[in-house]
Amino acid sequence: MCKIINSTRKFSIIFLILIMVLSFPLKPYAEDSLSISRWLIESELLENGDLYIEEDITFDFSGKFNGVFREIVLEKTSGVKNIEVGEIIDGEEIKYDNINKGKKGNSNVFTIDTNNNSKTITIYSPSKDQKKTFKIKYTVKNVAIKHNDTGELNYQFLGSENKTPIEFFSVNIKLPQNRNNKVKIFAHGPLNGMTDFKDENLIHMEVEDVPKNTFVEGRILFPNNFIPKSSNLSNKSNYNNILKEEKALIKNIEKKELQKEKITKVLSYASLIAGGIGIITLAFFLSKLKRKINIYEKTSSNIIPEDCSPAVASYLTLSSSNTEVVVATILDLVRKGYFKIENNEEEGKSTNLNIIKIKDQDEGLLKHESFFIQWIIDTIGTENSVDIESINKYGENYNDKFLEDFNKWQGLVKKETEDKGYLDLRVKKYGYILTVFSIIFFIISIATIAYGVIYGLFPLVISIIVFIYGLTLLSRKSDEGHAQYKKWRKFIRYIKNTKKVNINKEDLIYPLDMTLIYAIALGLNTDILDNFKSVVSNKHYINNSWIYWYFFSGNKHILHESMEEAFNPISNCNSSIGGGGSFSGGGGTGAGGGGAGGF
Repeated sequence: MCKIINSTRKFSIIFLILIMVLSFPLKPYAEDSLSISRWLIESELLENGDLYIEEDITFDFSGKFNGVFREIVLEKTSGVKNIEVGEIIDGEEIKYDNINKGKKGNSNVFTIDTNNNSKTITIYSPSKDQKKTFKIKYTVKNVAIKHNDTGELNYQFLGSENKTPIEFFSVNIKLPQNRNNKVKIFAHGPLNGMTDFKDENLIHMEVEDVPKNTFVEGRILFPNNFIPKSSNLSNKSNYNNILKEEKALIKNIEKKELQKEKITKVLSYASLIAGGIGIITLAFFLSKLKRKINIYEKTSSNIIPEDCSPAVASYLTLSSSNTEVVVATILDLVRKGYFKIENNEEEGKSTNLNIIKIKDQDEGLLKHESFFIQWIIDTIGTENSVDIESINKYGENYNDKFLEDFNKWQGLVKKETEDKGYLDLRVKKYGYILTVFSIIFFIISIATIAYGVIYGLFPLVISIIVFIYGLTLLSRKSDEGHAQYKKWRKFIRYIKNTKKVNINKEDLIYPLDMTLIYAIALGLNTDILDNFKSVVSNKHYINNSWIYWYFFSGNKHILHESMEEAFNPISNCNSSIGGGGSFSGGGGTGAGGGGAGGF
């Protein structure tokens, strides 16, 4: 991986992605998704301790499915019997047939498979973008426990194994006899659930918006003479112990709710304070670091600003790929008289161009230009020259070394940009301060939002603004650098506008070869550069052979295309140049469980 990737930029990308993921609602399901709008259960506790259950499950299909399944966990039971499946259509139940083995495409049939400690009912009913309600009937054997002093039904009507979200879930439990003061009901699961007595012998539980991997459990105590025929005996007196367990669970929930209220209050104040500090901090730095001059006053009428080098111009504007910068650098060294380009084939049809050094490095070159010559000619080439095939083979055989040297070159380009005074290094420390502040604000905001407090949105917005501004300070241009940047942007617009007009020699403000080289470095489309063919004279062919290779060879853009292939190792490298009442928590110790889904 390229070492030239600025660490602050990598961090900024990760941070911004995190903000987007946590701040904006995402679609909870894939394109083909399944949810359960209603799951209604009618159950009856029998005198032998069995629990008869009828479930009406309404599936909402979005996309194409072959059917659904219902898993029933058998833990702490003696199994399940008398399983029946049907579909409710216009209020009528259509019975499904039980078969030994099903396959995709089957309809109105179901299979039953026993897997370890559960049974899976697979219902074959091809569906697409519609709602269907299936009725499932079964009896859970020997699920109630007969203690010496009480009877107990502790059953998970929905297990944490369930992978399908449910909009509305309700359970009715019919007791063998009418209730008395010995009948106690406890429900475990989501805290927004409710439970009460619907009739003298009917217990009702309901909860909305049940997420996946969430169980719903009912625990009912009743006189043990309600299940006289039960063989599931504990031979213990457990009534008081169970009440103590449930009271402890309720106290624990109350304690957590009190803690939540305190935390919510603290986070609300913290969010408001953090947002206020963020605004004050942002206003302070915006005022303190406001540019003291009008950068446009430094912009002359020249199209091309300082002849800094194609690589520096690209780094300053962040406007091209690695390959284009390399191509422009080679062409610029040809323009300056350090390189020349020749074809290894006499007919001129080969793409294996030869780059020849015709002048040694001297003080006329910038450090990154001298290093580039040393890298291309001395390290990769032999005897003052290198051809495209040699660069290609070197990149394949010595990939790590190739990228290491490229990173060194990019580092020198960045250093040259700093040495020219294009970057305002004095404000970099403020950028780090603001970045740290933004992270703190972001953490506070996410924590506040997680507790359902809308005040968390205030520091969230401020954290994003402060973070972005902090990043701009980490790579902020000086007044001179900003003026040069504006000139380069003006130059890019000028080149792009040439596509709409006919270019004459009189329109050229700078030498043609220099104009084209910088245009390449700044990533301008080669089709736009083709507009300059009309002003290229034979003199340019002779004095600047690169113009021929770039524009007029038999193989269009042969130089650029061959260079792109040779420098493939860096083409994908990121450049620096992106008794009733509510549910309680706890529980989960009851028999049963399982869930439902589609296939």
